[in-house]
Amino acid sequence: MDKGIEIYTDGASRGNPGKASWAYIVVQEGKIILNTGEFAGICTNNQAEYSAIIHALENAVEKGWENIAVYSDSQLVVRQINGEYKVRDRCLQERFARVKKLLGRFASASFTHVPRSNPFIAIADAKCNQILDAMEPQPKQQNNVIVPLPPEKMDLGLIPIGIVHSPYKTVKEAPHQGSQRTDITTIELFPEYEEGLNGLGEGQELIVLCWFDRAERDVITVLPPGSTKPRGVFTTRSPARPNPVALEEVVLVSCKGRFLTVRGMDAIDGTEVIDIKPALKRMK
Repeated sequence: MDKGIEIYTDGASRGNPGKASWAYIVVQEGKIILNTGEFAGICTNNQAEYSAIIHALENAVEKGWENIAVYSDSQLVVRQINGEYKVRDRCLQERFARVKKLLGRFASASFTHVPRSNPFIAIADAKCNQILDAMEPQPKQQNNVIVPLPPEKMDLGLIPIGIVHSPYKTVKEAPHQGSQRTDITTIELFPEYEEGLNGLGEGQELIVLCWFDRAERDVITVLPPGSTKPRGVFTTRSPARPNPVALEEVVLVSCKGRFLTVRGMDAIDGTEVIDIKPALKRMK
């Protein structure tokens, strides 16, 4: 009898896409009965999150567990599996299909989002980092100055409020400055935040704060486009920075329910939105 089988999953990618790993913890009646993970090759963080879930489900099928509860700190992945969110990223669609196929092998299976501060998620996260640390050579000095990431991540409690549906599917496709383009982007807010849009008007200038999860986070100097001299990352608008918070200045084209159509974004498809603010009126 599979009493109280809980599975906590995590995936990590350094470079996003970059070297990645997955891990999961199986807990039964409050005790860890399995702590495992592996190198996932080169992929994005979301792909690694799905890999962790797939491996965990495959193991559960092998064990004959029929009733499981899965927990992940990826709100996006949990929402997709629960049917609250469409899987638009082609790279995730295959993994999503594998998850759905595996779920047909269980009598019951639930998916719940939990914060990174959850103690079991923290163990899975540590396992991912341990795997990646073992794969990393000593960093070499290049054009960019490399700085190590802190061994312990601080949980600041950031919660995505929505996601970007963009014509730009990869980092290479995205322009250096979205304000210089006329392409249309859609921002989809999660249902619980829809009321926060009350009062927005067409033509309004907005500041959209995004989390560029696929940006490099281990550089402190960058070489700006057209420049031959490296500059400190905090003097540039480069997406590569220790905390990849992007400030997008956009114009609201339309607002229908929880969907905003905007012009002027350079975020790629699937980017998480963490805040929206009205732009400050500039003094003439």
